[in-house]
Amino acid sequence: MDDRSRPACISSGELLASNTLARGLAILAVVACHIPYAHEFWKPLWLFASAGKLAVSVFLFSSGLLLQAGVNRAGGRVDPVAWLKRRFWRIYPVYWISLAVTLLFAWLLRGRLYDPGALLANAAGIPMWLRQPVVSGGYTAPFWFISLLLLCYALFLAACRIRRKEFLAAGALALSCWVLRAGGFMEAAVVAFPSFFAGMLLADRLAARGEASSDARLHLALFLPLLAFLGLVFKGRQFFQWGEGMSGWLDMAGCAGLTIIPWPALVLVAWLQKTLKRAAPAVLRVLLRVSGMAFALYCIHEPLLAVLEKASAAGHPWAGLLAYAAAVLLAAGALDAVDRKLRGGAA
Repeated sequence: MDDRSRPACISSGELLASNTLARGLAILAVVACHIPYAHEFWKPLWLFASAGKLAVSVFLFSSGLLLQAGVNRAGGRVDPVAWLKRRFWRIYPVYWISLAVTLLFAWLLRGRLYDPGALLANAAGIPMWLRQPVVSGGYTAPFWFISLLLLCYALFLAACRIRRKEFLAAGALALSCWVLRAGGFMEAAVVAFPSFFAGMLLADRLAARGEASSDARLHLALFLPLLAFLGLVFKGRQFFQWGEGMSGWLDMAGCAGLTIIPWPALVLVAWLQKTLKRAAPAVLRVLLRVSGMAFALYCIHEPLLAVLEKASAAGHPWAGLLAYAAAVLLAAGALDAVDRKLRGGAA
């Protein structure tokens, strides 16, 4: 029987094609995890809002995978100038518009202003590199991820030609574990960092094996225990008293888990996409349309939590949630349209 007719068998092509959906689901998970910041009504969600670190790791993993796959398709050749130009147009226009909106909301609703140094660092997308405050609408500060993504992009050009990517991924993991022990850096960024290079490793593995398929059932058997373990590591500290030494070892183990789990997660998303393509193509089209706006969703969602905050404070939390979802989708759609127009003109 052809692997394509077996729902649990995922080809390399199907795995690569599932990245848009995987990134979209990851960003939607991050947006959902930020809802408790809006108002006290939503605070109980903290008990379940544990997917943020996993979602960021999946997004970075997918980025490393797709970038390395592109280089592999080009026979290992990459034009640094053209590559950097594409990355610039992919990141900065959407980010700058979202940053301006966030600054406006921060000023109007919070009276929050930033000094010139912080503004310049945030405009460059590297406030974490320069130890400057990350611009925020007053709820959370998601733009820290831009600094991490740009760091990974900067390293990619030097790392994409390394043949033994397993050493590259292991080195990134070792560096993150050392930084976790040393302290002084944002934990969420440190634990997600190695997943980018794990994605590059998978790209090389897929190129080497051709169209060999992955069994989604085996990856599900790996994914579920890893997910439970990560929940214990990153959420368990709220329920258990671990000593400092034990906590440090668990953080490193959690970092390793976040480096590994995007692989089976991506296979499961590919299985979901394959299933929906057969059983519910209309649902898949909607999910892919929303997933195509993933970066815009991430950049614009935080200041719009003001919609949910105001509605919840007025006693209409569920109506506010619907209004918030609509506002985020509309704003992301507008940003995505601008992004596509600018990138079309830049191409």
